[in-house]
Amino acid sequence: MNFNKPIFHRFFAFFSKSANFFILILLLFYSCKDDPFEADSGTFTDSRDNHEYKWVKIGEQIWMAENLAYAPYLCAPDSQCGIWIYDYYGEGSYGTNYHIYGCLYDWETALEVCPNGWHLSSDEEWMELERYLGMAEDQIDRTGIVRGEEANVGGKLKEIGNTHWIEPNEGATNETGFTALPGSLLYEERFTSTGGSAYYWTSSLKNEESAIHRMLPYYHNSIFREPFSITFGLSVRCIKN
Repeated sequence: MNFNKPIFHRFFAFFSKSANFFILILLLFYSCKDDPFEADSGTFTDSRDNHEYKWVKIGEQIWMAENLAYAPYLCAPDSQCGIWIYDYYGEGSYGTNYHIYGCLYDWETALEVCPNGWHLSSDEEWMELERYLGMAEDQIDRTGIVRGEEANVGGKLKEIGNTHWIEPNEGATNETGFTALPGSLLYEERFTSTGGSAYYWTSSLKNEESAIHRMLPYYHNSIFREPFSITFGLSVRCIKN
């Protein structure tokens, strides 16, 4: 086959320029698309199970505004599989507790269950949140004391009212939109009651047997920072990478 080389070269040059122009237009289009996380709040869908979650921006951080509810498997409270739902004993339906409070995870499982682009919040990330909400610096890294009472740090994070919280749900304003929920706790193969306190893992170990968590109680407007056994089942709030 004989090619007309000048025509072929002109055609190839035109095609190459056109293709490069098309690629440039695509790059400009995608770079100009709005980042959904530029807003103050919104929703996203976990591609693993199509579960939709609310999120909220607090300071420079983006937090899930719901408890994580990823459950690729479940077990009864007398089994250490790492994922539980309050009042679920291994048979039947999950019930409304799953839809309200999500799942409880042991610490090792909690490290692995956040959706792509998110991670289990660290002790330091919780401290950043607490500073932003006005906690005094001399209380930030303390354990065994009331923290953030003067600035109502716990109250700013808790869901308002008594639909899910026991009265008085002290100080609750939820002005951050974090909407902390009292989703129970699993320890020694039994559940505590819902309504009393919200318990959240951090990714930070205290020692080989315990990790730091946060607790928001119904009876106070503070936020406690304590170590718990890594075998306990607590709620999880993921934070954006």
